Amino acid sequence: MSASHNPLTAHRKLKAGSLVDAQAPIGVDGFFQPRRAAFWLFVFFLVNGVFSMVSNFYVGYRVVPTAVVLATLVWSLYALPFLLFFRSLDLFEQHPPLGFAMAFAWGGFAACYLAIPVNSAVQSLSAKLIGPEFTKDWGPALAGPINEEILKLLGVIVLVMIARTQFRTILSVVVLGAMIGLGFQIVEDLLYSVNTAIQFPYTNQVLPVGLMFLVRGVFSGIWSHALYTSVAAFGIGYFITRRHKPLIQRTAVAVGAFALAWFLHFFWNSPWLQNIGGDGVGGILVLSLVKGIPVFAVGYLLWKFAGREEGSQLRTVADYYLDDDLMTPEERDSLTSLRERRLLRKHMKKAHGRKAARTLHRLQRAQLHLIRVCEENGAGVPAARAAQDVTALRTDLTEATA
Repeated sequence: MSASHNPLTAHRKLKAGSLVDAQAPIGVDGFFQPRRAAFWLFVFFLVNGVFSMVSNFYVGYRVVPTAVVLATLVWSLYALPFLLFFRSLDLFEQHPPLGFAMAFAWGGFAACYLAIPVNSAVQSLSAKLIGPEFTKDWGPALAGPINEEILKLLGVIVLVMIARTQFRTILSVVVLGAMIGLGFQIVEDLLYSVNTAIQFPYTNQVLPVGLMFLVRGVFSGIWSHALYTSVAAFGIGYFITRRHKPLIQRTAVAVGAFALAWFLHFFWNSPWLQNIGGDGVGGILVLSLVKGIPVFAVGYLLWKFAGREEGSQLRTVADYYLDDDLMTPEERDSLTSLRERRLLRKHMKKAHGRKAARTLHRLQRAQLHLIRVCEENGAGVPAARAAQDVTALRTDLTEATA
């Protein structure tokens, strides 16, 4: 396609006179920033965390090797649906894979490494000042929310300082917080599985891993650290993206979001309602649902708000840069909704078959990528190349539905 007939280029020339600073592309920092102190702070704690966690797992491997290998496999597979969920929301378009890997690594290694001794110190102090019985019941509710939420949120702040212009919407920060929480959740569950296998009264090394997966994965996995940290990260996202708001308001939202994440974690770890479901597996399931559903509801509402804001941002960029040849008005409406995109693919599959539905899916992803390129770099050469991909896929879709 020549430049004179490129709909993206023509639209840019038509709109160039109305370009304002707020809509101009700002460029995007990468996550590899060796010139920034925050990057080396991240590296320092990550290296220490990796060494500490690997040492712990090596000690466990010498005692219960089968449990360590099985638990590593089980929790790695458990993490995949969460990663695929983020992928289905096209959130990987927000940050490069390195950013997600760094977020997961901070939660799994740096935060866990720092949390273990601090949690022990808090519970030890509580036992001395208040008493062992109180600490047995309330220790996890005190140590976990205070220490772990601060350490995970510190990772969000460090990554924001490393790649400052990566974060243009609240959702871009929320998903990073979720990845940090997921990393913490997976490594913590792996540690619990190994420690349970070591302390298990029988020689069976498979059963303790299965029990931990049932309790910590199935019963409590959805409303766990990934959700807590995403709630706290919501406040950081609001603070850095709402610069037109008063500082006191932005600070209040950031503090309030952290307090909400702290309370959700405290509520889950507390002994409140612990006898509501009775004993046995059924009782654990009832308790998990009674405590977990309110936690999940709060997280869902914040994610929904951030998602709507993200959709509005995408629509604004698309309306500014793209002609209807690249993205029709109907496509602009549907692209900002995961549900609408899935419904369109479902109808396409029913009407024209699986191949047409797959082509539509590729077209949707290419259009979202095009919007991201325009947002980050404007209507330049990278956007023109992305526009060519969209045009080619639209031609393929037309042929598939003929």
